[in-house]
Amino acid sequence: MKKLLLSALAVVALGTATFAQQKIDNSGEARHKAIKDINNPFSRKNLGKGGTMVSDWYDVMDIIGKSNVGANLQGYVDFLVSDSLSKFVEDDGTIRYGGTTSVGQVLDATDDLIQLTDKPENQLSRFVSYKVDSIIFRYLYVRNVDKVDDGMGGQRDVVDTMFVTYWKGSQLRRANFTDGTRYAMPVNGWNFGKRMPANYFAIDTILLTSGANGDMDTTRANNNNGGFENAWTSKYYQSAAPAGMEINSNGTTNDILVAYAWTFKSGVPAVTGTDTSVFVYQKDPSTAPAGMKRNNYAGYGLFLNEGTTGWENTKAYNTAIMALKGSSYATVNGWEGFIAGQAFQNERYVETYFKLTVTGNIGAGIEDAKNVEISGLYPNPATNSTAVRFSLKNNSNVTISINNILGQEVATMDLGKVAAAKYDYNVDLSTLTPGMYTVSVKAGNSVQTQKLMVTE
Repeated sequence: MKKLLLSALAVVALGTATFAQQKIDNSGEARHKAIKDINNPFSRKNLGKGGTMVSDWYDVMDIIGKSNVGANLQGYVDFLVSDSLSKFVEDDGTIRYGGTTSVGQVLDATDDLIQLTDKPENQLSRFVSYKVDSIIFRYLYVRNVDKVDDGMGGQRDVVDTMFVTYWKGSQLRRANFTDGTRYAMPVNGWNFGKRMPANYFAIDTILLTSGANGDMDTTRANNNNGGFENAWTSKYYQSAAPAGMEINSNGTTNDILVAYAWTFKSGVPAVTGTDTSVFVYQKDPSTAPAGMKRNNYAGYGLFLNEGTTGWENTKAYNTAIMALKGSSYATVNGWEGFIAGQAFQNERYVETYFKLTVTGNIGAGIEDAKNVEISGLYPNPATNSTAVRFSLKNNSNVTISINNILGQEVATMDLGKVAAAKYDYNVDLSTLTPGMYTVSVKAGNSVQTQKLMVTE
């Protein structure tokens, strides 16, 4: 069963806070189809090794997809509007107002789920410092209106605005629900008066003047030859991170997170005279009232958990953040502005990619960082036992641990001080249920991980 989620928040700069759980039920909201028309524009090469500087993409949805809810994720788009008065007219005439005001993602590069992706070596530790190079997210941007009356008998060009805000380190607080599921949020991260993110590290302001603006392309509604706005094409937007988006690790679990959000503000008034503007009209256009006011809007790649099992992650803080039309004006169920994606009954996730570059190891030199290497697990798949074949470059304290697909540790073996050499260490698997696991060998500050399939 899905869990009941958060009811109240408290501002906590550091450490982990626990809160009572109460669901935010948005399960009745409409789903909106999206058509991906551009492939993910990233290199899929592996991280460098041997002490070299490393740089790679972190695919948030790939990470979440390896969790217990991965099989239940369905992709859609949702919409960003600057005013909750803008109308969404569904094909049966139902009118809804507003939508999402701001949306983004917190990244925890130490998440154990990374070990289950095709790049397990990308998981960082609390000893690794890094910087954010750039961020990519899936978007759509629709301009229904290019000019509006200027109030003096003429017209002016419509300029829409997109704001990209960034947070890092102590600007992000860590917390968890009462069942131990973790999330993270910006500290004092919302301004109700401006209906904008607040107290961020940096902000980029992008002016959108036409469909060929060089930053975000207009993606018109796909009318399916019938004139109905019921599906949308989407693209990928890449933003270089601002200077200083660096995490200087000190060997603790504090201040190791980064995040971003983007907020859309239309240059078209939501109310013109006595008419409320329409940003989506799904009915036959021939039924549109004469002189119907339109508005511009944006959208983002959205994944919903459509299964009955709720998301569980008790070790990491990868969290979608979103401000809805209600929470952007006032506190909703204790959420001030941004709401954690896991707080919704249908649990929401945002398609995002972070490019990180390792800048150095604090507390672990290059030699220490590559001190251990796993050459294989034999057999794999395995039933009752497997041999972990690894080598040590330096004398080290060695621990072997096994984690399940949820990142939970199910077995650990402390080998104590081990001399530099090659080893085959036999691990008993008889107590494990069949499924996918990860086996990690830690030697000092060096960790290596490989996947293991346990069969009947």
